[in-house]
Amino acid sequence: MAYKILVTSQKGGVGKSTVSANLAAFFRRRMALETTLIDWDSHGSSSTWLKQAPQVGVVVLHEHLPLDKGGNRPILEARLHLRRATSSSDVVVCDLTWSDAIAAELMFEFDLIIVPTSVSEIEMATTAGFLARHRWVFDSATLRSPTLLLCPTRVTLEQLETDMFSMQRFPVSFMLAPPVLESQTARDLFQRGYLMDARNDCGQSFLEFARAVCEVRDIHNREAALRTSRAPAGPILGRRNNPLPGAATAVMPSTGAGILAQASASPQHSVLGQHRQRKVLEKEPASLAARSMTALGIPQFLRRMSRTAVDTKP
Repeated sequence: MAYKILVTSQKGGVGKSTVSANLAAFFRRRMALETTLIDWDSHGSSSTWLKQAPQVGVVVLHEHLPLDKGGNRPILEARLHLRRATSSSDVVVCDLTWSDAIAAELMFEFDLIIVPTSVSEIEMATTAGFLARHRWVFDSATLRSPTLLLCPTRVTLEQLETDMFSMQRFPVSFMLAPPVLESQTARDLFQRGYLMDARNDCGQSFLEFARAVCEVRDIHNREAALRTSRAPAGPILGRRNNPLPGAATAVMPSTGAGILAQASASPQHSVLGQHRQRKVLEKEPASLAARSMTALGIPQFLRRMSRTAVDTKP
């Protein structure tokens, strides 16, 4: 069954198209998976990027959602596009600037929701507000909720060393992806190439992000296989992305190696963290084994966000 990813936010200019186009290209070329990009944005930036850049085999669809019609028309059209794409793909990536004209139920059609966000305080507040309005999707007790992944975008190297993230409280549990760094490279590669080929910090940061998404997909596939093997007799209840409301599972680069910081001590959701820690120990001296996650060099802003998220009450 196709793995369905929605890249969305209500803000423009946060990197949705860059993330969508380059993630689709990564899945097709690096992972050799049949991939479809559905571009629901009127500007068509992500679809234009893939159509004009060297072809890697992604099926590109620029579709129109009748947002001006209201009612159920937008979500019905979106479901139709998804059903057609998933019939022939391993991965479907959808690029959408969210509108209040779209029923939030559309999110349940996806396995993963990626919300790009810049590191400015006003942008973080806007993202938190967007998530608060759709909290019921990620906290559903009757439907299987999508995983939520926040992706810091256009982050500078200086911001990685400072406390740029605010103390903004997020109303739902989420995973925090490695940041995609700000660079002229992304603008230069528009319609010409892909971030995964950039031999600089921007390209490396995108690869870290894309690999984190792949790990989330692997976890999803393992959980799906377990659910199938157990074949529960009753209805499948919704799951939370983390056992605590607002808890953050964060995948972040640390001293050159990717690690996962688990904000809540949840064994059933620590598989990704264990895998990332093993990767660190394979690359770093054995003395690191005795260090705490904090001592591994997690940026201060991440520790603050994690503490704030765990303290948040529903």
